[in-house]
Amino acid sequence: MRRERQLAAFFAAACFGWACQLGRAHFPWGGVSSAEASERRDVQTVSPGYQRTHSQVWVREIARPTRAALDYAAYHANFMIADLEPESPLATDLAPDTSHPFAGKLEVASLTGDIARTTLSPEERREPLAFAPLSARLQSRKIEGAAELTGVGAAVRDEKWGLTLPPGVSGQQLSELFLHLPASGSPELWAKIEFQPWFSPFQGSADQDGDGYPEIYARLAPGLAPAALVQDIQQDYAAKLLTASELRAWANQLSSYWYPSFNTDLMPAGERWPDEHVEPNIKQELGGKVFAQPTIVLRGKPLGQPTYNVFLVRGEGGAAAPNGSSAPALALHPSKPSAQPEPVAQALAAELEKVGNGDYGKWQARLAPFHEAVRKRLQRLPPNVKAVAGADGYLFYQNSLKYVAGGDLEKQRPGKNPLPIIVEFKQQLAERGVDFLFVPVPTKVEIYPEKLDPKFKQLDGAIVNPFARQFLLHLSQAGVEVVDLLPAFASAKSAAGEPLFQHQDTHWTDRGLRLAADLLGARIRKYPWYAELARSSRVFAVRETSFTRFGDLHSRLPPAEQRKYTPETLLAQQVLGPDQQPYDDDPESPIVLLGDSFTAVYELMDAEHAGVSAHIARAVGYPLDLVMSYGGGPNVRQKLLRRGWDALSSKRLVIWMMTARDLYDYWEDWEPLPK
Repeated sequence: MRRERQLAAFFAAACFGWACQLGRAHFPWGGVSSAEASERRDVQTVSPGYQRTHSQVWVREIARPTRAALDYAAYHANFMIADLEPESPLATDLAPDTSHPFAGKLEVASLTGDIARTTLSPEERREPLAFAPLSARLQSRKIEGAAELTGVGAAVRDEKWGLTLPPGVSGQQLSELFLHLPASGSPELWAKIEFQPWFSPFQGSADQDGDGYPEIYARLAPGLAPAALVQDIQQDYAAKLLTASELRAWANQLSSYWYPSFNTDLMPAGERWPDEHVEPNIKQELGGKVFAQPTIVLRGKPLGQPTYNVFLVRGEGGAAAPNGSSAPALALHPSKPSAQPEPVAQALAAELEKVGNGDYGKWQARLAPFHEAVRKRLQRLPPNVKAVAGADGYLFYQNSLKYVAGGDLEKQRPGKNPLPIIVEFKQQLAERGVDFLFVPVPTKVEIYPEKLDPKFKQLDGAIVNPFARQFLLHLSQAGVEVVDLLPAFASAKSAAGEPLFQHQDTHWTDRGLRLAADLLGARIRKYPWYAELARSSRVFAVRETSFTRFGDLHSRLPPAEQRKYTPETLLAQQVLGPDQQPYDDDPESPIVLLGDSFTAVYELMDAEHAGVSAHIARAVGYPLDLVMSYGGGPNVRQKLLRRGWDALSSKRLVIWMMTARDLYDYWEDWEPLPK
C-alpha cells in the first residue's frame, strides 16, 4: 500500500514519460531533446513489460560476465532497492537552491538533464558503471582515489538544496558512473544522479530514460579520476571475465549483502524458470514467459511480498559452478539416533541457580537498564537505518539488538515461537533414524555488550539475554540436543587473537567460526556411527589467506556515519583436500549442515573454502552437505526437504545452525514442515 500511495502522489504531480519532458527547462540543467535508452550494451532486460516503479520481478541477460556487467545488472533501475517514501510526505511547494550543489565534488557548469550534452561518446554512454558496488570494490582493493570517489557519492546523498528535510531523508543518489577517455587530456568521470519519484522539489525534472526517476548528469571535479583508479576499472572491473566459481561467489556476496535490507536468498536454479515453486502472481506478471537455463535466481521480500531478480549469464562463466564431489555416495549402515541433551540441560540449570538465583524473570529484571538503553537506541534510528554504531569501530545489527531486549521467546504468538517447530523437526528426523543438533550462533552484542555502549563495561563477560538461556533449557528438556556456543565464546573472548565477530559485519570471524567447528567436530566424533565414517576419512590441510572488505553493516549506517569507517582486512584459513585443491561441500555426504549466512561467510564468498562447513569437515575427516539460505535460518528446512523425506535415508546427522537473533520476531512465520 505504501508503494501505491507513493506512485499515486507522484502521478498526480508530474508525468513519468520522457515525451512530456522534451524541452522542459525550468531547472538550470534544462530539458532533453530526445529519449535515450540507458542499459549497458552487454546487459538486456528480457522480462516483459518491466517497469521500475511497480514491477515485482525482472530478468536480465548478461552477455559477458564481467563485474561491471553483473553489478550493473543487479543495481540498475532495480525496483527492489529503491528508497521508500518518508512516512511524512514532503511539502509540494518547496523551492530548492540549485546554485552550489554537491559540496563542489561535481562541476556545476556541467550539470545537464540530457546525456547527449555531456562529453560522452555514444559508445561510452552504453557502458555505465553501477556506482555503489564499484565504489565499495575500489575501496576494498585500496585503489588510489577510491575514498575520494566514495565521498562524491556521500556529497550527492547529503545535498539538501537549502531545505529542511526529515532526518535520514535524501532526495537523490549517485546511481551510475561513466568513463570518458578524450583523444587528448585527462580521463573524465561523469555521474548520473537520480531523484526519488517522491522528492517533490524536483518533480517535473527531465526523465530522459523514462523509468520514473528523473535524472541529471554532471562531470566529477578535476582530480577525482586518478590514473590508478581508471586503470583498475578498465583492466579489471570492466574487462576480466569471471569464472564459474567467481560468479557463484559474486552471487553469494550479493545476496548476503542485500539480506539485511531486502530479505534476499539464492534459490536453486533449475533447467527453467519460473518453476513450480514460484508464486502465481510472479508468473502472471511474466505473462507466462519461461526462461531456460537461469544462472542466478535471487528471491527477496523487501516489503513482505516475494520479488525476484533473475540473471541469465551467457558466455564464459555462465554455466553453474560445480559444487561438491563427483565420487559415489558413502552409504553408512542405518543407526538409531543417540541424542544427548542432558549435559547442556544440566549446565543451563546450574547456570540459572548460580547466576540467575533460580528465576529467569528476576535475572532479566536486573538487566533492565541495559535493555532500556538498547530500546532507546533502536527508537532513535531513522526508518531506513539498520545499523548502530558502538565503540572501538564495532557496528551492531538492529535485529540483534531487538532480540537481546525482546523478552521471553516462548511468549511469542504461534508461528513466531520457534520451540515447537524445532522439537517437531527433531522428532521427524528421529523417526527416520537421523541424529539432530541445534546450534544457535550468539549475536555480537551478547559477546561484546560493552562495545555497544561503554557505560556498560560491567557487562563484559556477562549474560545479557537470560530468556535466550531459558529457551535453550526448555529445548534441551524437550529432548533436542543443543550445541551451546555462548560459554565457549565468552571464555575465548578474553584470549589473545582477533575478535570473534567482525567489527563492521553481522557475522563471525575466522576465529569464531573455527571455534564453533572444533566444538561440533568433537561432538560428531562421539556418535556411534562415526567409527564407520572414519574408515573413509580424509586428511585436510589449511593455508592462511586474507581479504579486505566493508562489512554488511557499513551501508546500513546513515551516510554521514559511513565516512568514519574504512574497509576491514580479515584473515581466513582455507581448507585443502588431499589433492591440495580447495575444499568443496559434498551433497552426498551423510552429514548435513543446514544453515543461514553464518555458514556461507568465508565459504561461498570472500576467502572461500574457509567457512564453518570446511572446518567441521577438517575436524571429522569428511566433507559436509551444506544446505544454506541467506537470512532464512528458520525456514532453510524447506530447501532440504525439496529433495523429499526419502532423500534423508542416506543421512546420519542434520546440524541446524542459525543466528540466535532469528529466534525472536523473525520477519516471517516459521513455516510448517511439508509432509
